[in-house]
Amino acid sequence: MGVGGSARFFVEASDEATVASAVAWAESRHVPVRILGGGSNVVVADAGVDGLVVKIDLRGLSSREVDGAIEVTAAAGEPWDPFVERAVSQGWGGLECLSGIPGLIGATPIQNVGAYGQEVSQTVTAVRVLDRRSGEIATLAAAECEFGRAGSRAPIPSGSSFSP
Repeated sequence: MGVGGSARFFVEASDEATVASAVAWAESRHVPVRILGGGSNVVVADAGVDGLVVKIDLRGLSSREVDGAIEVTAAAGEPWDPFVERAVSQGWGGLECLSGIPGLIGATPIQNVGAYGQEVSQTVTAVRVLDRRSGEIATLAAAECEFGRAGSRAPIPSGSSFSP
């Protein structure tokens, strides 16, 4: 579209350590932090972003059988719709109605993505996050995610485990 300015500071994070160190750097300097996923629904003002933009580019998918169910671990930077397509092609139920939604896996627990009576919260078993208060990487069980509640300093997901 040709609109929008640049960020004052920008980092592309392909691992958890980069996310954590970038956020720590910004917070120690009182620089605002903005997290960018795929950018599918982002428009930036022509003045740009006066702060640090951290583009989440963590990749990786793995699956395993646990107690007769499939557990999938997916990094936050994986594209959502190809992940859903893979789940459907493997015959893993629980995500099939969530096809066609743009964005990255890391955004789905924050937004509690849903369509046609399915919500991602029904299949998420855990979310690995950067706790911005402590600076530590932690794993939250689904019940700890508080789906449906928004927070101004919400943890930054680095990956999620699903049990479709």
